[in-house]
Amino acid sequence: MPLAEKIICNSFMEMEPDALALLPNALPLGPLVAPTSRPVGHFLPEDLTCLAWLDAQAPGSVVYIAFGSFGVLDATQFQELADGHALSGRPFMWVVRPNFTTGATEGWFGAFKRRVEGKGLIMGWAPQQRVLSHHAIACFVSHCWWNSTMKGMLHGVPFLCWSYFTDQFANQSYVCNVWGHGHEDLPRRARGCREGGDR
Repeated sequence: MPLAEKIICNSFMEMEPDALALLPNALPLGPLVAPTSRPVGHFLPEDLTCLAWLDAQAPGSVVYIAFGSFGVLDATQFQELADGHALSGRPFMWVVRPNFTTGATEGWFGAFKRRVEGKGLIMGWAPQQRVLSHHAIACFVSHCWWNSTMKGMLHGVPFLCWSYFTDQFANQSYVCNVWGHGHEDLPRRARGCREGGDR
């Protein structure tokens, strides 16, 4: 890093002034967000029908749950997360990619989807930037990888953080302890989502 004339990074001065001050050759170009008119860099096709579903929800009412492209939950974690959101009584939108869990049976998941029909929307991949900017979103249950963190912070959405590897723990610490915009350790703090329309 000291040999580089400039280090280009997806950040911006207002978000990380102290960290960027330590890197005088850093050139923050963020927040880098893709245009909403065309998807860029997605691993799976986006399900745009979720936007109409969000339009029908009350402002600040929906819990958005997404854990990115690589994370995998075991069957117990997956089922407890599912049951927790079903029991919360709040509308929720949950991104469940085909390889998101190991061990949870299709029969169990099918029964869960029928149980939450009308209250919860489950999809394979979402247009995350458009979802996070939607007035119906109350909070973001996230793994806190940097792109998701940037998108959530950019749109002022409170976080419930459930990090599990690499830089996610540092990002979670920034969200909760530096920016004061989230709660740590989702399994014990799931009640942190704000009530009513307070985003």
